[in-house]
Amino acid sequence: MTKTYKLTKSKIARGLQCKKKLWFDIHEPAKKVKKATFERGERFNAVIRKHYTKIYGKELNLTGIWDDLIVKTKDAINSKEINVIYEGTFEYLDTQVRTDVLIRKENGWELLEAKSSTRIKDEHYPDISIQSFIVRKCLREFGQELVSCKVIHINKAFTLDKSKDYKNLINDENDISENIVEFEKEIPSYINELLPLAENNTPCPSVSMGTHCTKPYECDYQDRCISLLPKSNETSYKILPYIGSDKDLKSYMDEIKSNDLQKVPAKYFKDRKDYAKNYHGIIQQAHKNNKDWFDPNLKNVFKKFNFPFYFIDFETITQGVPLIENTQPYEALPFQWSVHKWESIDKEIDDGKSFLKFTDQDIERQFVETLLEAVGDNGTIFAHNAKWVEIRILNLLKNKDSCKDLANKIDKIIDRVEDSLILSRMNFYSPKMNGEWKIKSIIKAIPDCPVSYDGQDNIGGGDEAQLAWFIYTDTKTNNDQRKEQIKNLLNYCAKDTLALYYLIKFLMDKSIDQ
Repeated sequence: MTKTYKLTKSKIARGLQCKKKLWFDIHEPAKKVKKATFERGERFNAVIRKHYTKIYGKELNLTGIWDDLIVKTKDAINSKEINVIYEGTFEYLDTQVRTDVLIRKENGWELLEAKSSTRIKDEHYPDISIQSFIVRKCLREFGQELVSCKVIHINKAFTLDKSKDYKNLINDENDISENIVEFEKEIPSYINELLPLAENNTPCPSVSMGTHCTKPYECDYQDRCISLLPKSNETSYKILPYIGSDKDLKSYMDEIKSNDLQKVPAKYFKDRKDYAKNYHGIIQQAHKNNKDWFDPNLKNVFKKFNFPFYFIDFETITQGVPLIENTQPYEALPFQWSVHKWESIDKEIDDGKSFLKFTDQDIERQFVETLLEAVGDNGTIFAHNAKWVEIRILNLLKNKDSCKDLANKIDKIIDRVEDSLILSRMNFYSPKMNGEWKIKSIIKAIPDCPVSYDGQDNIGGGDEAQLAWFIYTDTKTNNDQRKEQIKNLLNYCAKDTLALYYLIKFLMDKSIDQ
C-alpha cells in the first residue's frame, strides 16, 4: 500500500504565499493547465541531465511510484556506484521532496536546484531551503552529508552556434549553501504550521486578497476568491491604471473604508504622455455616467493616416533552450505574423495573409522578407502595443546579420507604424473596458464586433501561443497534433489583426460623426 504524504516542497511554497492557495491545492485543486514556462523548464532540465551525466558518469533518472522512488534513492545513495541522481525522492516530517540533481562528491552530496530563469531570485532561497532541509535530514539517516547547494539557471548571454553544444547554457556557479542556513531553521515551523491544512476536515482559511495573489507567482484561484467577495454595484478604484495599487491612495481608501472609484479625490490622478489628459478623471466620469468617452479632437486624428491601412500582429517565442542558430535563450524570436489589408473606406477588408514557421534556421530572414511583401511600400500600418512588440522586434531584426541588408526597408516599415494602443488611450474609453486598453478589452466596447477569443480549444493570449510553439517543436508531438497547433495559431493571430480593423473602423466612424 502506497503511503500518502501530506506536503511537498511546492505545497509549502504555495502555503507560504497564501494558506488559502495551499488549501485549494489539496482539497479543491484547479484543473492542471500546461504552461509555456513549464515546457521551457523541462527542456532546460533535459540539457542539464545530459550535461552532468557526461561529466560524472553513471546516473539514475527516477520515475514511478513515490514509495518506490524513496527506496531507489536510498539504494542509489548507498551503492557508491551511482554518481548522479535525477529526481531523487526524500520524505521527512510528512513532507516529500524531489530534487532536480544530486551529485556525489568525495565527502557527501551536492544538491542542484534548476531554474529556467536567468538569475537567482529572492523566492529561490526559501524554495531550495525546503529541499535542502529534508535532504540533509534524510542523508544523515543514511550516514551521509549534504555538503553544498547550488541554484543552476540559464545563462542569458549564451548564443547557439553550429556546434549545437549547450554546455555554456548552464550557469552553475551559484553556491548558496551559506545563504540558506537561516532559511533552513524556519522550515520545521513552516511544516508544523501548514500540515493541519492537509487534514480532511480542515476548513478553508479566510485570507483577504492582496499583493500575495500575484507575487511571487500568479495564483490560479483568483477567480474563486473574487467570486466570494461581497457583491456590489460599485466599480473598484483598483481599475485605475498605474495608481490602482498606489500606497497613498490605498491608505486613503482604507481610511474611508471604501473601494468605490467615485470616491477617489482628483489629487491622486496622474497624467502620462501616452494617455489622454486627465485620463483617470475620464475613467471615473465614464463609469459614473455609464457612457463612452471620445476625445473632441478625434475628427482630426485620422487625417494624418493614409490608405491602404494594414493591421499587423507578431507572435514571438522565448525559447529558453535555443533551437535556432545565432539566437539567445530569452530574446524574443518572431515566428508568426498576421496582416489584414483595408484598401479604402468604401471597400471590405481582405481575407488576410500570414506567416508561420517553427524551427527553420533562416526563420528571421523569412519573417522579414514575407512581411515586406505583405505590407507593400505605402499606407499606414496599425499594431497594438507596437512600441513594445512590433517596433521592438523590427529594430532587433534589422541588426541581425541575416537581415542587415534589409535594414533600410525595415526602417521604412517602422516609420509607417501607428500604435493603436496609444491611439486608443488618447481618444477613447468605455466602462466596458474596466480600466484596460488591451485589444481583448477594447473589443468588448465595440458594437457588433464579431471577434471572440472564447472557446475551449482556442488560443487566448501570447502565453498560450508560446505553449503552442513548444508543443509543435516537441519531438514527441505527432503530425496530427502539429496540424492542430498550426490551425490554432493561424486563427489566433488573425483574430488580433481583424480586431484591430474593427477598432480603427469604429474610431473612424465616430470621428466622422463628430
